[in-house]
Amino acid sequence: MASGSAACVAAAEVRRAAAIVSFAIINMRTEVHKTKDNSVCVSLHFDTKGLTLSQTPFGVIVKLEDLNSTGEPGTPALPRIQLRLALPEPFWPGSLKIAEDNWELVTDAGTLVVPAQQYRPGGSGEFQGAHPAGETALHCAGDCTCRTIHRPDRSPVDEKDKLPAPPFTPPIPEAYVEAAKNPPPIVQAVRIETIGANRIAVVEVTPIRYTLKGQLELCTHVQLAIDAVKTPCMTDKDQNEAIAEFSKIYGKDVDKSRVIPEPERFISGSAEASRLRDLAISQVINPIVIGSIRRDWPIIELRSDYLIITDDVTWDPVAITPGVSRPGLIKEFERLAEAKRARGISTRVVSITDIVAGRWGNFRAGSRDLQEVIRRFLKDVRVRWGVNWLLLGGDTSIVPVRRVAGALEGGIDPPLTVNPPANNKSFWTGSHLRIHAVNPGTWWGASTDNLLVRPDTGALIRYDAAGTSSSTSPGWYFTTADDYATRSATPTNFVRVEGPSSLVKAGLQFIYAWNTLPTDFYYASLTSWVVRTRPVRFGAVTFQMPYVYTPPHDWDAIGNGVYGQFRLDGSDMDGVNLQIELSVGRAPVETAAEANTFVNKTLAYERLGRLGWRAANRQWPRNLVLAAADWGSRAVFWPTGNAVPADGQYSHDATQSRSLLKRDAAPDSFAWDVIARITEDDRRVLPYKTDANPVVRGWYFATSATDPTPSRFQMNIFGTRISWPTRSPWVIIHGSLAERTPQLYEFNPRGADGSMADQEILRKQIRSELPGIDRHQRFYEDEFDLPFIDRIAAPVDFLTVSNIRSALDAAPHIVSLSGHGNSNGCCSLSVNTASNLTNGPLGFIAYADSCLTNQFDEQDSMSEALIKNPNGGAVAYIGNTRFSWIGVGDNFQRAFFHRLTATRHLGLLNDSRIATFGTSGFIAGADRWAIYTLNLLGDPELRVYRAAIPSLRLPLIKVKLRKPFIRILGERKVPSGPPVFGDPSPVKGALVHVRQGPKLEFTGVTDADGVVFLPEGRFEKGELEVTASHDEYAVVADIVQVEG
Repeated sequence: MASGSAACVAAAEVRRAAAIVSFAIINMRTEVHKTKDNSVCVSLHFDTKGLTLSQTPFGVIVKLEDLNSTGEPGTPALPRIQLRLALPEPFWPGSLKIAEDNWELVTDAGTLVVPAQQYRPGGSGEFQGAHPAGETALHCAGDCTCRTIHRPDRSPVDEKDKLPAPPFTPPIPEAYVEAAKNPPPIVQAVRIETIGANRIAVVEVTPIRYTLKGQLELCTHVQLAIDAVKTPCMTDKDQNEAIAEFSKIYGKDVDKSRVIPEPERFISGSAEASRLRDLAISQVINPIVIGSIRRDWPIIELRSDYLIITDDVTWDPVAITPGVSRPGLIKEFERLAEAKRARGISTRVVSITDIVAGRWGNFRAGSRDLQEVIRRFLKDVRVRWGVNWLLLGGDTSIVPVRRVAGALEGGIDPPLTVNPPANNKSFWTGSHLRIHAVNPGTWWGASTDNLLVRPDTGALIRYDAAGTSSSTSPGWYFTTADDYATRSATPTNFVRVEGPSSLVKAGLQFIYAWNTLPTDFYYASLTSWVVRTRPVRFGAVTFQMPYVYTPPHDWDAIGNGVYGQFRLDGSDMDGVNLQIELSVGRAPVETAAEANTFVNKTLAYERLGRLGWRAANRQWPRNLVLAAADWGSRAVFWPTGNAVPADGQYSHDATQSRSLLKRDAAPDSFAWDVIARITEDDRRVLPYKTDANPVVRGWYFATSATDPTPSRFQMNIFGTRISWPTRSPWVIIHGSLAERTPQLYEFNPRGADGSMADQEILRKQIRSELPGIDRHQRFYEDEFDLPFIDRIAAPVDFLTVSNIRSALDAAPHIVSLSGHGNSNGCCSLSVNTASNLTNGPLGFIAYADSCLTNQFDEQDSMSEALIKNPNGGAVAYIGNTRFSWIGVGDNFQRAFFHRLTATRHLGLLNDSRIATFGTSGFIAGADRWAIYTLNLLGDPELRVYRAAIPSLRLPLIKVKLRKPFIRILGERKVPSGPPVFGDPSPVKGALVHVRQGPKLEFTGVTDADGVVFLPEGRFEKGELEVTASHDEYAVVADIVQVEG
């Protein structure tokens, strides 16, 4: 078989493409070439005009359009992007070949690129530093005028400090040398995915690399080809080798019947196939190969496309027993089910009581908890009933959430030779491991409830409450002091770990409250298996055949009771397959009143409110609000009389003509301003200078409190010894006496804050891809640094509580939030404000790239307050149940809105997060973390409006008993100019559902005259409920009278 590269012919189709994986508009030209067989051949072109090299005191920041500049911490942060290429059905991707590549030097000499850093969570922590008078919550008085006089881009009060940045990772010399000697290939295969009937090859492109001399060069053109091969068969030998590999991985014999070649996805019917096809087209750079999915669809016994799981009682998920009565929930969700059925969507409401009782099968036997019972039920009815949409009708006290182990935070380095060990380090004595656990993770809390695991294997070392652990029986416990000799029943910083050296003499990780991830993805991804590949010969081609091991308990292949474990690189250990079978949303309600609010808001969105004022709401879908609170660690520092300042303070040394400033940690970016606030109207920006001294004005990072020399890192690279400034928590300041003794210092990131920059990229993306959402309103904490051309693009104002509340009370359609947050809110929007919004029945759809705002496993997060507000708030919310990661979460938000170009269903928009896996670079564990924590509160089937929407109308309010009919009209959209609608005209193809009483129903489709005839003699005099729906119109539901 000819290779794909050999089969490439002259480019027959040239298309300018957005790099789908990053979902920002990237100036990359993509050519899809015709081939003589089913292989795939494409060319990628990168332009030097899209390249930016920014010089900082700490190295060069390399940016290529909207590619992510990433890498393993300490290695060069170079741009990378993942792309998806589809193979035609039924072929699999075989070998990857580079046919040609062209490179262009972009620097003339050796260039030190800034090193990649660890990701930082985007949560709000405590305030940094205390006012000398004890005002810990404010950095100046409540009536301070600095907002208007000094810094029009900064708020004078309630300046919360952000979570501390991870320790700075200096450049690793060997990594830079290796990057020059053996740069990564321009294109390399990452994995194989399946979307619908097509296999998708995911490749990573690294278009900038080092030369041997340390220069940087850009690949301006590369042509790649992927062979297409048919699926080979797995032989008995292949299966036996696969079984042996899995047995080695898990340290136990695995059941032979649980190891099989990766099966095809079950597709319930043509509707699901169509959605999957649209999804594939939106994700790949060669959509021309995506064809229609044709199958003999399975026969469904009692089809239920939409399933609601709820109950009128709370549940103990461990004991699987009912608890407190919550009457009325089932009844309220039946209202939603009726509305879905009226739109032609088969819908069923199922109670947990009936599931546990075995009404549809015995799912309790062998299940560990209620979560597993529900999941096993879903796996069964997904096939039998053809379920595609799942609404979890209740908060976690009614429908429990699965909690999984996150790979980030809580880490303890492998043992060192220092005894007793330093903070968050360990020491191996020869018989046991000693850990000094001070703050190994953000918001750390020492507790006997914490879990201790091997992050590389997932092995669990259990807490030893009984004192029975030994060198042969693993366990850990607290000790009273750093001699690690006396057991402590009270948690301390001193942890002793017993067990064989092969298990415990290693890097370890604590799983604690804030890296335990609540996720409804457990109910969406119903296929649980561990995937491995084996080389299989197929003619002249060696093909990597995927095979799978299905564990006895889903999401716990290791079998230790810790669910969903994965490694820092994002690789799975427990059988969590990044594939979605059900689009899942949750209604986080506890009472019938809250459920009533949820259903009312969902129906109001579908119908654009009440009939009487629907016309005024036609333009409402055009409205977008973007808010951004700063990511940057902007902070202020107060004077102290102590020689060594504490965090958030500075001290003045008159004898040395300098001041010493102390941050809580080294800053998290490379460009900063230090501003001396002398008086209310005298603020001076000091220059960064490593040679600053009593006669040279400026500032630099110092080595320590006792060593005022500039903090530097020296290394030999590219034939030269380089002395490179590094960041530290200590800052030395030289200048005039007034500049050394100001009221306070401000430490401020230079240029536009990253959160605002993320929102501006999103705004431009929406303007380009979704032109119908064209009324933009912006509220930025850093609006002072917004470039002029962007400032005039749409209304923008400073982010304050009153501003954001006024904007939300004005009833926007889409709200995007970005910035540090917690369960109480973000972007000046709190639980209290959310609960009291008055934007009316048309709730907005909110997306938050922020930490913890969707922490629905607690009582109550901001997301829940917005959803449960009966007078306004949100109809749906997408946000994180735990930390979001700066530099990662924005990729997922752009993916969400990009998906809106292909589908309107809210659940499918949130499902876009699967396709974003791997786009954040080396620490792909942050991507998997986000997939788990980004949960939807709202109706997953809800169709999101992409523009001003015309309305359907029922012109007749009376229906005759003889020859009854319903006529449907719809407003006509004027073809040019702004969204304006003309006189209504008949609508063909509208689905009309009529209902009289609990049993009399009829469904029909309108003809060219907008008419559907009802069966004569079926209905009686009285009220008739009529619902009409059409993809291009808002739903109409009304009452008509049947008369004689």
